[in-house]
Amino acid sequence: MAEEKIVAAEEAVEEKKAPAKKAAAKPAAEKKPAAKKAPAKKADGETAAKKAPAKKAAAKAEGSLTIKLVKSLIGRSEKQIATAKALGLKKAGDVTTQPDNAATHGKINRISHMVEVTKA
Repeated sequence: MAEEKIVAAEEAVEEKKAPAKKAAAKPAAEKKPAAKKAPAKKADGETAAKKAPAKKAAAKAEGSLTIKLVKSLIGRSEKQIATAKALGLKKAGDVTTQPDNAATHGKINRISHMVEVTKA
């Protein structure tokens, strides 16, 4: 008799439990293939060729600076570290080439005691 009460109590507890929520089965949205663009046409009817890459080497050689970080960034202020990173310098010995302009000169002035600058 005691066993019947235990079994009945367990069944009652199971019935009182809230049914598990099932994830709503939403149909997956079908992906449509991307439409391909037609190549641009020139005035004389020929398709446009790809642009030639810009000549970066010539621009760097003319009016640029080579900057080398000679002192470590350890123990420096956050502003000095940020300035070095903006110049592309991460650790001592790193070398980068930057354009010779006012913005670059301002960055160099902030960390002039840590860098060597030469005209490229």
